[in-house]
Amino acid sequence: MGASIVGVWKILTVVYISEGNVTTIDPALPGLFIFTENHYSMTWMPQQHIQEEYADMWHPSDAEKVQSYNSIVTNTGGYDFSGAELTTRVEVAKTPAFVGGKAIYACKVENDQMRLEIKDNLAHDGTRDAGYLKFKTILTLERVE
Repeated sequence: MGASIVGVWKILTVVYISEGNVTTIDPALPGLFIFTENHYSMTWMPQQHIQEEYADMWHPSDAEKVQSYNSIVTNTGGYDFSGAELTTRVEVAKTPAFVGGKAIYACKVENDQMRLEIKDNLAHDGTRDAGYLKFKTILTLERVE
């Protein structure tokens, strides 16, 4: 089966590739991926700049809520790992259609680094996230525990 992904991983870089354009976020904003023997949890920020604090710290405006929603990727559930492919089975997510869905990644683990390339995102009914897949997303993570 190859290398184990069990552990805690922090995100180092995010690379987006679209129609020959490459955007690299290095260092990436904070993010953690946690894998136990059977479950995972991931929360990461896909953008280049951390969101601003709310004007009223604990009571965001509607516009600030939209900014927050767009500033984070978070989901958790079970997973299958073949050594070259990681499939997450989503049980909890901020996006309702993703609950019961799955994401498929090409996965390469060497020592304490993991490279994930998102290959497919599917909603609970099998609908693909076509907009998201118009570009390639590659994540590099480092094992911290």
